[in-house]
Amino acid sequence: MEQRESARSPERAVVRLSGKGCGPEEGPDSRYGVGMCGRVVTASGPEELSEHLGVDVVVDVLDGPDYNVAPSHQLPLAWTSDEDGRRLLGTAKWGLTPSWAKDPAIGERMFNARAETVAEKPSFRAAFRRRRCLVAVDGFYEWGPTERLAGARTERGRKTRQAWYVYRADGSPLVLAGLWEQRMGLRTCSIITVPANDDLVPLHHRMPAVLEPVDWDGWLDDGDCDRSDLESLLAPADDGTLARHTVHCRVNSARNKGSELIEPVAPVGMPVAASDQGTLW
Repeated sequence: MEQRESARSPERAVVRLSGKGCGPEEGPDSRYGVGMCGRVVTASGPEELSEHLGVDVVVDVLDGPDYNVAPSHQLPLAWTSDEDGRRLLGTAKWGLTPSWAKDPAIGERMFNARAETVAEKPSFRAAFRRRRCLVAVDGFYEWGPTERLAGARTERGRKTRQAWYVYRADGSPLVLAGLWEQRMGLRTCSIITVPANDDLVPLHHRMPAVLEPVDWDGWLDDGDCDRSDLESLLAPADDGTLARHTVHCRVNSARNKGSELIEPVAPVGMPVAASDQGTLW
């Protein structure tokens, strides 16, 4: 592998939590939204990702691990060079800006693409035909109910939500189907979503399109691929592929970045045993 320099009702329950911004009534940062998939973890280094993805050349790398990546920030991705067919590893700003866009800010809303419409939607169809990529992350966050909180509401009357960390059950990086574009020297990308499988349905009706190693070559093929062949790869992951656990509400703020964010904690509203070690944070 080469390394080249370049420029992971009245009786509704009420949940009360102390701490501003630390409760289900607050939710994730509204400026980033909570679309599926809207927060990821990028902790694996370039060496690990290069080996896992079978990369030939490293174009550029992330600054370091980030356990709470929101749209408009950098993601690691692999794609096929249109010059020599080698597989490249680099980074891209999360939020695809189409090559025809006059205002690059349009990319702020394009961090996800629906599999059902990606081949036809003007913002994505050119990239779907010629610029597909693998987005490698360690996991992602989703906000949904716990069994304890099903139907519960906050003091403000909003439905309660719990932060969950979702990852591969086998511990490998999650390799997601993505698209990329390059405009005025800036590489941008989007993650494709599909209907949720049984692992995710309790939390959300959508999930990122997870690609298995056997599908990577077909997805990255930069030839004249049949649309139906590509669309057949965009399916819900097999049940049991993913695992999940509840995490602390500090993940609601994209300003929090530490590895402690993915540590399991008791769900919101559940009693927590006393500890002589103080708070986790």
